[in-house]
Amino acid sequence: MRRKRFWILAVFLAVGCGGPSADSLFEKGEQATHELKTYPQAEQYLVEFLTRFPEEPRADIALQALARVLMNQSKWGETIARYQELLHRFPESRYCAQSQFMIGYIYDQSGEHQKARSAYQKVIRQYPQSDLVDDAQISIENMGKTPERWLFPDSTSAHAG
Repeated sequence: MRRKRFWILAVFLAVGCGGPSADSLFEKGEQATHELKTYPQAEQYLVEFLTRFPEEPRADIALQALARVLMNQSKWGETIARYQELLHRFPESRYCAQSQFMIGYIYDQSGEHQKARSAYQKVIRQYPQSDLVDDAQISIENMGKTPERWLFPDSTSAHAG
């Protein structure tokens, strides 16, 4: 009886601990981020990677990739949540300034200008050495304008009159 329980436990542990490795999930997820048609698979692999291996050294990369995939599928709320998770869990990540900027960008595109302004100001304040500081400032100055109006201000005002 004792021997039977040992084998049952051994089989349970072997089956329970199975599943794709961190490397496999990360690789498959990353590869699937390259084409629109494979975004659902990318999302699935990256979510499983982050769920099964939350402390894995590449978790910030996986979060950034997942947020990008979600954004490209117009899943705005989920995108912001993943960028915020990255900022919270990995405050030293190389993706923090970009994540904060993208939160501002999504709010800006959604017409939530106060939230966008706040997010862009965080880029300027928290990541002063980032290349995105100028972009955040320009975005604040031109919030609510169409790209044509702030890229070519003279040409649009001549047509308005």
